[in-house]
Amino acid sequence: MNLKRERSWTSVLGGLVLGLGIMASAPNLHANVYATNIRIDDGATNTVATNGQTVTISYLLNEPATLGATVQIRSGNTVVQSIEVHPGAQGSIRGLNTVEWDTSATPVPSGTYTIAVVARSSGYTNWTQITSDTTDPNTYVFDGRGIAVDRNPGSPYYGRVFVSNASVGFNPETTPGDTLGILKFNADTSDAEEGISSADLDGHTWSGGDVSPWKLEVSADDYVYVDDLAQGGQVYRWDPTISSNSLLTVLRQDNLPTGAALSGPAIVGTGASTQIWMGDTNQAQIHKWNVTSSLVCASNDTGAIAFSNTSSNLFDVALDPSGNIYTCTFLTDTNDLSARVFRFHAPGANADWAVGGGDPSYAGATGVAVDPTGTYLAVSFEGPINQGFNTNGNTKILWATNGALAANIDLGLSIQGDTTHDDTDCAWDAVGNVYYIDNYWSRWRAVSPPGTNQSTTLGLATIQISGGGGGLPPGNIRITDITVSGGNVNIDFSAGSNDVASSFSIHGSATVNGTYSLVSAVITQTGPGLFHATFPLGPATQYFRIVGTGVTPPPPGAPSFTKSAVSGSNLVLTFSGNASDSASAFTLFSAAVVNGNYAQISSPNIIQLSPGVFQATVPISGAAQFYRVHR
Repeated sequence: MNLKRERSWTSVLGGLVLGLGIMASAPNLHANVYATNIRIDDGATNTVATNGQTVTISYLLNEPATLGATVQIRSGNTVVQSIEVHPGAQGSIRGLNTVEWDTSATPVPSGTYTIAVVARSSGYTNWTQITSDTTDPNTYVFDGRGIAVDRNPGSPYYGRVFVSNASVGFNPETTPGDTLGILKFNADTSDAEEGISSADLDGHTWSGGDVSPWKLEVSADDYVYVDDLAQGGQVYRWDPTISSNSLLTVLRQDNLPTGAALSGPAIVGTGASTQIWMGDTNQAQIHKWNVTSSLVCASNDTGAIAFSNTSSNLFDVALDPSGNIYTCTFLTDTNDLSARVFRFHAPGANADWAVGGGDPSYAGATGVAVDPTGTYLAVSFEGPINQGFNTNGNTKILWATNGALAANIDLGLSIQGDTTHDDTDCAWDAVGNVYYIDNYWSRWRAVSPPGTNQSTTLGLATIQISGGGGGLPPGNIRITDITVSGGNVNIDFSAGSNDVASSFSIHGSATVNGTYSLVSAVITQTGPGLFHATFPLGPATQYFRIVGTGVTPPPPGAPSFTKSAVSGSNLVLTFSGNASDSASAFTLFSAAVVNGNYAQISSPNIIQLSPGVFQATVPISGAAQFYRVHR
C-alpha cells in the first residue's frame, strides 16, 4: 500500500476533511474505441504528394479495434478509396498504428483529400477497464484531484487526458506523476507530445496540500480550466499544452463571494459566451459567471447564485446538453440521511431527483460528470472516514433522468487483496468511455461500456495530390465499366478532376486494331474526374476508345480495355497491349467501387488472342464491379 494513505488530510478551507480516491462499472453508449492523433507523413499539418508516392498515415487507438479498422481517403464527404485493416494487424492495435497509402497502385484525380479512421470493436459484456495499473505506468498520479478529457473533434488534442496532481510525490525528478501540477496524456495513456508534466512550465505556482491544483475541465473550444482551491477557488485557463504563454486568470480573488471556497468548475459555451459554474463548499451554493469579451470574469463580479441551501459541502457541478444541472455533496457521516447527488432542470428550481441518503456507498461525493449524450451521470465517492482516512469509496454510473443506479465500477473490487477505494473525480470522453481517479491506489483509469461499437475520427490535415491529368499520368483515361442495356452501350470512365464532359469523345471500330471513327455519344460527369458515356450499339462496332481533347495520348502499347462481356458465370475482358507482350506480362485488379481499394485477382485466366490483343476471364462473384489491368 502507498505510505501516503496512512494519514488523513485536512483542508484549512472550511475545515473540510478531504480523503483521496478510486473507480467502478456500467451500461452502453455509442462508440468506445476511437482514433486520435491522426498524422500524415508524421506531421499534423497539410501536406503535398504526387500520384506514385506512398503516403504514411498514423494514428493512436485508445484500445484494440477487435473488429478491424478502415482508413478512408475522402474527397469532401465522398470516400474515394479505403484501406481495410484486419483485427490484430498493424492499424487495429492499441496505441500507435501506421498504414501506407500507395497512390501508384490506385491513383486519384488531382485535388485535396482528407483522412478518416473508422475503428470497430466487439466490446465487452460488462463495463471493463481498458487501462492497466501494471503495464500503463503513465496512469500513476500521486495525489490526483481532477480529471478531464478533450472532447473537441476539431482539435489536434482531441482525446487528450488531463489530470491534476495536488501533492509532490516521492520521485518528482524522475516520475511525472509525482510532480505538482497538471499531467497530460494521449488517449492510449502515452506521453503528450510536449511532455507529461506542466511543472515549472505553466507559469503558475501551485501550493499543493491536496487542494492545489484541484479540479479541472476542458471547454468545447479546447481550453483547460483549473480550480486552485488553496486560493479559495480561483480559476485559471490554459491551452491544451498547459504552456505559460497561454495562462489566463479567468476568475480572480475579486470574483470570490464572501466566505466562499469554490469547487469545480463546469464550463458551458465557448469564447465570449463561456459560462463558469462552481459549487461553494462552505455555503452550500452554486454560482455562475458569464465571461466578458476579454474572456475573463468582470472586475468585482461575484457571480449569480443559481442555487442556495440545497445541501452542505457542494464539491462539484456539471451540466448536460439540455442544461440540466447536477451537483454532489461531500458528506462522510454514514448516519446522515441527507441526499448526496442532485439534479435540477433550471436555476432556483426544486431538485428533479436527489439520491444517496443513508447509503454508506454514497459517502464523500466529490466529483460529477455527465456523458456527452446526457444519458448517464458518473459520480465519484471518497467513502466514509474510518480510522482517519476514507474507505469504501467508488465511482457510480447513474441514469441521468432519475438518478437510479446503472452500474458501480469499483465498489468492493479487490486489488492486492485490499478492497479500500477512495475516488476523487471522474470524466467522460467524446465516445462514451468513463475516466476516474482512484487516489488510494494512485491511479487514474479508463473504463469502456459494454457492447459492440464503432467510431469515426476525421483527420484535420489534408493531402494535396498533384499529377498530370488531374492526378493520373497525362492522358491516362481509364474505362472502369462497360455494360449493354436496352440496345445502348454504357461506359464509365475516370480522368482528371479538372476535366469536363466536353473534353472527351467516343471512337469505335469493328476490330481491336482497326480504324476508329467518332461515335455519337452523350457524355455526362458523375463526380470529380468521373464520367459516363452512353450511345446506341451498332451492328459492327465492337471495340471502343475514349479520346480526351487536348490530352497527351497514353504511351504506345499502354494496356487498355476495349471490350467486356458476360459469359455464363464469368466476365470476359478484352484489352490491348504491345505486340511483343505475352499474357503473363499482365496483372488484373478489381474493386467494388470505381475509386475503391483495388486488390489483385489471384490466378486470372489471361490468354493472347493475337499480337497485342489479350483476353482475361474471371468469375463473377461478390461486389467486384470495376477492373484495372497493369503491365
